[in-house]
Amino acid sequence: MKEKSTKYFPVLIDLSRYPALVIGGGTIAYRKVMNLLEFNGEVTVITPELCDELMNLIIEKNIVVIRRKYQKSDIKGYKLVFASTGDEDVDKQIYDECLEEGALLNVADVPELCNFIMPAFIKKGDFTVAVSSQGHSPFFVKSIKDKIESSLPKNIELITELAGEFRNRLMKENLYSNEQLRNKLIDRFLKTDWDSIINENGIESARHTMNEILMER
Repeated sequence: MKEKSTKYFPVLIDLSRYPALVIGGGTIAYRKVMNLLEFNGEVTVITPELCDELMNLIIEKNIVVIRRKYQKSDIKGYKLVFASTGDEDVDKQIYDECLEEGALLNVADVPELCNFIMPAFIKKGDFTVAVSSQGHSPFFVKSIKDKIESSLPKNIELITELAGEFRNRLMKENLYSNEQLRNKLIDRFLKTDWDSIINENGIESARHTMNEILMER
């Protein structure tokens, strides 16, 4: 068992390299599967019973489901495991097997069996914000997440895409290595009200403004 002083390191994982196993079929399992799919995760579900939401999602997304209880050796081949069985004995068996297999495990509402936890997150296209209290106060984290989300520009997804294009142009046109010029252009980008430009005239108008900024050399 891990000590209470454990601190979790925030990291973003390429789920295409780590197929995930979800053990359980209730609403918590449904939310975990939804989160994984949002980041293009490949998911397998093991459960004897499925809630309606998860059943519909499995049919819609063609998710692999094994309709039985967890059995030892189910973990083999997985490095990312989510358990929400509601059975303490089964959760402990899953924990022991994950230790043997070197797999990351998150057990719903049982922090002492987790070696990783899920932060609250906001995802708008490629823009992602994760908020955590190291698992100590989820209600407070949710409140902060909601405040952050309500303060974001309406077009944050498009602005993030535009910022990526801007950075690529800086690098392609050999402007990135010139620190003084790079910082000047980035400062102009950050001070531009992209949300208003996109709202009023669309993304192509925003790209035109971006091109004008890049010409300021």
